[in-house]
Amino acid sequence: SGSFAAAIMAKEELSDTFPERKICLVDSLGASLGEGLLVIKAAKCKARGMDLEETAQRLEKLRKNIYQVFIVDDLNHLRRTGRLSNISSLVGLVLGIRPLLKGSDEGKIVAFEKHRGKKAAIKAMADKYNTLAKDTRLVGISHCGCKSDAEYLISLLNQKNPPKEILTVKHEPATGSHLGPGAIALFFEGDS
Repeated sequence: SGSFAAAIMAKEELSDTFPERKICLVDSLGASLGEGLLVIKAAKCKARGMDLEETAQRLEKLRKNIYQVFIVDDLNHLRRTGRLSNISSLVGLVLGIRPLLKGSDEGKIVAFEKHRGKKAAIKAMADKYNTLAKDTRLVGISHCGCKSDAEYLISLLNQKNPPKEILTVKHEPATGSHLGPGAIALFFEGDS
């Protein structure tokens, strides 16, 4: 991502200025709580006494286990950013199709399922959690101004395999502007 490329440049500059300092970079391959869950894990590693390199290695392995699945309310936001063709966007809007999107192993956004209607898509997100979650201690939900959808997702998550803790936040401005109002995302630890 552009953010990670900027971090690499900053590391090079800071390493020249502060050669005695250790700087480790980890590309989360995600956004929002896809990054946030890794930051929480990093803090726990530090609290357990792990050094910087050990923590970075752990996060490198863990990042491919952070499952990120989301939907958007308006397919035009994806069309404007080149994620969806004009024809697909129009057909999707007319038919009420909601693609389930996820972060790939390369950090790209990919569609992997289609559902008719937002409630069905949110239920499919909960089904992914029930099928794929390996660590249910902490689950993240981020949304773009659709608190009732987040509450619905929480109720679904709590039915079969309730997480110990659910962190619910609003998307930060960069991700929120890319996804648009009504977007909702679910983050949890699963298999790589």
